[in-house]
Order: sequence, then C-alpha cells, then structure tokens
Amino acid sequence: MKLKLKLKSSLALLMVFVAVLPASIIGGLLIKQQTEVETNYRLDLIDRLSTTLKQEFNYRFYLLSTALDVLSRDRLLVQGIDDFFLTSHVDATLENLVDNTPLIQAAYLVNADWNEVENYNGINGIKSFESLKSLVTVRVDTTKSIGNQWVFNYDAEQLMPKKYNPSRKGVVIGVPIFQSTLTEGLKRKPLGYLIVIVPVENIIKVLRPYLKDGEHVVFKHDGMDNISVYKGKLDPAVPTVSKTEKVTIANKYISEPMSYEAEVFMNKYLGENPFTNSLKILSIVTVIIVMLALLTATISYRWFAKPLTYLMDSVRACLSGSYSIPDKDLRFAELIMVNDLIQKMTSTIKAQFDDLEDKNTKLMSFNEQLEKKVHEKTLQLTQTLQREEKRRTMLQSLLSFSNKLQHGDIHSTVMTQLVSLYPYAGWAMQLYVNQKREWVCEGINPDDLASIDVEAHCSEYFRDKTFQCFKIMDTHDETLGIIVMKYPNIERDDFEVISLFVYQLSAELEGRLLNEELERIAITDPLTGLSNRKAFDVDLEEWLKVSQRYPEQYFGLFMIDVNGLKQANDEYGHHMGDQLLIDTGHLIQSVCRQTDKVYRLGGDEYAIIVKLGDNTGCELLKQRLRALLEQGHYASLPNGDKVKIHFAMGCASTESHDAQNIYQVADKAMYLDKKAFYESTGLNPR
Repeated sequence: MKLKLKLKSSLALLMVFVAVLPASIIGGLLIKQQTEVETNYRLDLIDRLSTTLKQEFNYRFYLLSTALDVLSRDRLLVQGIDDFFLTSHVDATLENLVDNTPLIQAAYLVNADWNEVENYNGINGIKSFESLKSLVTVRVDTTKSIGNQWVFNYDAEQLMPKKYNPSRKGVVIGVPIFQSTLTEGLKRKPLGYLIVIVPVENIIKVLRPYLKDGEHVVFKHDGMDNISVYKGKLDPAVPTVSKTEKVTIANKYISEPMSYEAEVFMNKYLGENPFTNSLKILSIVTVIIVMLALLTATISYRWFAKPLTYLMDSVRACLSGSYSIPDKDLRFAELIMVNDLIQKMTSTIKAQFDDLEDKNTKLMSFNEQLEKKVHEKTLQLTQTLQREEKRRTMLQSLLSFSNKLQHGDIHSTVMTQLVSLYPYAGWAMQLYVNQKREWVCEGINPDDLASIDVEAHCSEYFRDKTFQCFKIMDTHDETLGIIVMKYPNIERDDFEVISLFVYQLSAELEGRLLNEELERIAITDPLTGLSNRKAFDVDLEEWLKVSQRYPEQYFGLFMIDVNGLKQANDEYGHHMGDQLLIDTGHLIQSVCRQTDKVYRLGGDEYAIIVKLGDNTGCELLKQRLRALLEQGHYASLPNGDKVKIHFAMGCASTESHDAQNIYQVADKAMYLDKKAFYESTGLNPR
C-alpha cells in the first residue's frame, strides 16, 4: 500500500514536472526569439544613426566648400586685398559668409605675405597662422589636383575669441585668392588667402539634433583630441552598442581629403539573453526528468506523450512563424492551460510583429521620402549654383570685354566674345561706322544675310527667318550696326545677356567715335581743316627721335608765312583774311605729296614736314611752291573782292643740317625770304 502511495506520489510529482516543463521551455524559446528581434532592431537603429551622421557631416562640409569656391572668385575680395578703403565691403562679405554657414564661426582674409587684411569674429593681429602659412603655401605651389581648398586640424590654437571656441580645437580651411581666373592647371601665385575657422563647438551644434538621449558619437583623428557629441546624460553603467564609421571630408573642391574615425554609441542593452542561462538549467533538469520519465514511458505514453508532442509541434509552428494552433483534446487540465497560454502568447507575439512590421514600413517610407526630398533640394541648390556661376562667368566676361574693346580691334574682339558666350550658335556683325559696311561672320554664310533689312524695323530687336537680330543703337537712337544670331529660339536669360552685351558694345562704339572726333578736333585747325600746332609739335618730336635713332632717314621742314594778311584784313575785312588763309593752305597742300603733311601753326604761319626729305626732295617741293607764286592765284569773296596769294618760305633738310636745329634753320630762311619780298615790293611789313 505504501509502495502504491509512493508510486502515485512519484507519478503525481512527475506529472507536475511534465506539465510545468513544456510551458517553461516554450516561454523561454519565444522570449529568446523576441529578444533576437529586438536586438536586430537596435542594430538597425545604430546603422541608420551612423549613416545619417556620416551623410550630414559630409553634406555640411560640401555646402561649406561650395560657398568658399564661389566666394574665392569674388572680385570684392581681390579688390579688398589691394585697396584698404574696400575693407568694409570685405567685412560685410565675411559677415554674410559666417552668419549663413552654420559650421563657420570666424573668417580671415590675408594677403600673399600672410598679413591680415580683414576678419570677422577673429582676433586682430593674430599670430597663429605661422604653421598654417607653410602648409598652405607648399600645397598651393606643389599640388596637381583639381581642388584648391586645404583642410587642417588645429589643437590648442587661439584662432578666435575664447567665448566662441573654449576648447581651442577644430578645423581650418584655406582657399587661395587669385587675381583672375586662368586656364585650369596653369600655375600662378595667389594674391592672398581666405581662411575660415570651424570650431569643435559648431560641429557639435550641427550634429547634436540628430542624437537622442543616451546616444553619442566620438570623432578620432591622429594628433588631435577626440571630438565628442552627445545628448542627455551618459550612464557608464548601462551597457552600450557601438559602430565605427570612417568619415572623410572630401569633395571636388578639396585638394587633400581628411578622414575621421567616428564611433557611434547607444545606451541599449544587447548582452546575453538572461533566459539563456535559465534554459541551460531547464535543459539539465529536463534531461534528469526525461531519464525519470523513461521509467514510466510505457505507462504514460498514451496519456501524456501524445499531448506533449502536440504542444511541441505547436511551439515549433510558432517558431517557424505559424501562429494558427487548432484545438485538440489534451486530456490533462495542466496541458490545456499550457495550450491556452501558448495561444495567448502567439497572439501577443503576432500582434507585436504586425505592429513592428507596420512601424518599420512607415519608417522606410519616411526615410525614402526624406532621401527623395534631400535629393531634390540638393539638385535644386546645385542647379541654382550652376546658374549663378554661369551668370557670374558671363558678367565677368562682359567686364573684361569692355577693357578689350578699348585696346583691340572691334570686329575680332566682338566675334571672339560672342563665340565664347554661345559657341553653339552662328554669329554675324556689321558696323556702320565706316564706309565699307562689310559683314564679319562666324558660322553664318554672308549670302544668307542679304534679306536682312535693318531700316524696316523700329525696335532694337527683330527676327528674320532663323536669325535673331539685335540693332546697335546710340543714345540718339541712331543705328551704329547690327548683330545677328543664328539660333532657332533663345531663352529669356540668354536674351537679357545678349541685350546687355549689345548695350555695352553700343556705348563703347559711341564712346570710341566721340573720342576719335575729340582727338581729331584737338589736332585740327578749325579754319583751314589742316593739322594744327599741337599736331606739328608731336610729329616733329617723333621725326627728331627717328632721326636720332636712324640718321640715314632724312626728313625736311618748310616754314611758310603769308604775305599781305594785314593789308587784306584792313582793306576788305576779316572775311577776306580768313579766306586768304584757307585758300593758301589748300594751295600749298595741292603741290605736296600724300606722304608730306601740311600744318597751320597759327595766324599766317604754315609748316610742311617732308617724309624722306633729302636736299633734292626739298628743292623739288620748293620749286613747285615757287611755281604757284609765279602762276598767280587769288583768294576771292562772293562779292567779287579778291587778293593775290603770296607767301614767304624757308626750308631745311636733315641731310645738311642737324635735326635738333632744323626748325631754327628753316624759320630763319623764311624770315629772310619775307624780308626780301617786302624790300622788293616796297610794301610795309605786317
């Protein structure tokens, strides 16, 4: 009886173990699976965080490099280096750069000798650029890469006031400033440097919004203390998960990339599952129980083994992702309770998985939208920068075009400029400032331009077939010429650029015509139309220089004085005197060669410079002038009054006389001739 009771007690105890053991094993396995899912989720979170920080780090420095590349070609910086009075504009430019670029806290503009020109948020008279000076100078002289920006770390350097950079460490970016943009790859000496300071505090400020409590990132670089960015309080007692990423400051503007080792930490426990040890213990206990159960296997198989096998099949189905468990008769209340527990747990786990999958789907959709939006904004910014760069290049080209027009041939200068602005189009130009009015063409057949009638159109712009026509008008609405563009259609921006080009050309043409007219007036005698005393002094000085350098190149000088001018004024009035001077000048010019030049020096004095005028040539001209006097020519007024033209002359050639004394020799000979005339005629000198 006792043995039977003990057997029943043992059997009951065994049944208890058998009832509890499957529930414990199933629960532990399900919790372990859930823990693994949570672990994978945490690992995915840190992957996303590290990728986001890396992209933001690179994106911020790319925007900074782009801004510096645009600013390095700003003409205000170049002018500010050369002109002290423009430093206020430089200060405004540096202020705009610092205030609109989150990474930058201070900026310096220094000249080629590394003397400070201007700074913003910096330290006046700073001396901390000595080491940077040698590094940047060597790289500017030796680099073969395309980029022209250099990045350096600094540590324990006072590059700005302490309130902006208490750690005294960060990143320095140096950009050379050149006088003008040359061909890519051509070496030249910088006019100065633009130095910007990126303190550690600004890097932390930019990256911190991407962190949550318990997350932090550490940037490591050789020769520099670590840069730590964190949010919230860090609990060193909480286990962390970390990931290491290599972050490189590199883009098309930076000559030598600089890399950091970024280690991202999250205070999330991912250690060994606490249920694993319990499962090990339960496994040992299970082995013992199974050994005991073998003793009663033959008895309990029908009543116990089959339900337990069913429960194990249910657990395996749950582990494989099948959460549909059909109802079966388990016979024992304990097994029924375990089955109910499994069903509840499977329902809960399935709901959690569904919720997690839904959140993951939403998160992926959000990330895709965010990446798409970032890509669109980046593309828009890139297009804007490219458009602004194109406009800046065109404006700079137009500025240099004005200077080229003042010193070069108009036709070749204009066509070269037009082809460089729009190489895909054909161009033609015709100017009305000369008598030829010939077409100058590039990519257009001149015969196709015969149908263009400029006078038929009142507006400054019109279209003829496939030609875009731009009239060159002066300030008085007179047509100076026309520019023709062969292109099916042009955009509004292109039309504005070409119109600005035409206005600039018209202003230059009008200015050149005005200058030519002023120059002509300045050296022309208004009464006779001959060259005046100013032109004579300039030309005589040039001939004296030629004679001094090439003595074998002779030239002659005639000095002529009109006889009887005072008598003509007294007897007939000043109208007769003026007519006498005009006709005398024309008469003298009529017997001179085209290479000889006649001048009216003032009053009744004239002069002739004879090119290649040796003694023989001067004598021949003298004979022609004497023949004029013998022929008898008269100056006459409309009323019939007339006065005989007569003049005294003297000449000299550098073949017989020193070039420096030729004026005195010819002038003295003229006065002797004049004296002889008055003595022979008995008239009173003027």
